[in-house]
Amino acid sequence: MEITFSNQKMQKICENERSANRELGQASAKKLRTRISDILAAQSVFDLPAGNPHQLKGNRIGQFSLNLSDGKRLIFIPANNPTPLIDDESIDWFHVTKVCIIEIGDYHD
Repeated sequence: MEITFSNQKMQKICENERSANRELGQASAKKLRTRISDILAAQSVFDLPAGNPHQLKGNRIGQFSLNLSDGKRLIFIPANNPTPLIDDESIDWFHVTKVCIIEIGDYHD
């Protein structure tokens, strides 16, 4: 899959090990690098092998999450244009091949 970022800060955290360590701590930064590699290697969201990949609910419908460590999660949305949808107008994650990383943190706080 392809990856884009919601802003430059998010891109820097995801692409720069030093920035990731500073912002997330060493354990989450290491998991982040693994999850980024997993996303790049996957054909679609459903090919993601680890990190408890799951769709979010409630006010986060349309977002997808992967676990990092220490309660932190990598959160992304589809970046395909147009967004692939199924009959009920929900996102067809099987056909999402481009994602935008929008947040890294603990959305349960």
